[in-house]
Amino acid sequence: MAIDYPDQRDAAPLTNELAQTVLGFRVGELGFLLPASLHCEVIERLPVNPIPNVEPWFSGLLNIRGNIVPVVDLHCLLGASPGKKRYLFAVDRGDKAVALWIDGYPQILTGPDRSLQVPEALPILPVRLQRYVSGAYWCSGQAWFPLQFGQLFKALGCGYAAKDTA
Repeated sequence: MAIDYPDQRDAAPLTNELAQTVLGFRVGELGFLLPASLHCEVIERLPVNPIPNVEPWFSGLLNIRGNIVPVVDLHCLLGASPGKKRYLFAVDRGDKAVALWIDGYPQILTGPDRSLQVPEALPILPVRLQRYVSGAYWCSGQAWFPLQFGQLFKALGCGYAAKDTA
């Protein structure tokens, strides 16, 4: 089965970052990369407020310093088993912020000149993610994917809204 990944040029900001340092985090068996310049934080001891009658992958809302942030469970979305220790991980700020459940703490990874290497063949990804991935990298025997989170979450929200109005 051929996998249609978006053009590598779509990930220009992350590709430039990979020459230096990126932030990696895991969800199940999958590793994801974000530019180190993007504001991210691990959130502890804040309650997630569930909302009834939503998709199972939408955990609810979180109040981070007065900003209402949606919480997405990629484990549920992708059918992955959650790790033993999960953390809430907020990505971006203000009205662009999204929180995710991740397995373990995020880690700093360095560019291709040091630890991240481009694989010869791209690993197979869940279908729901394929159009939002702009490539793959290997580090210490694990695959890491630059994921276009903004586009993925926008598509999830649009899909849910369209389903709700149908």
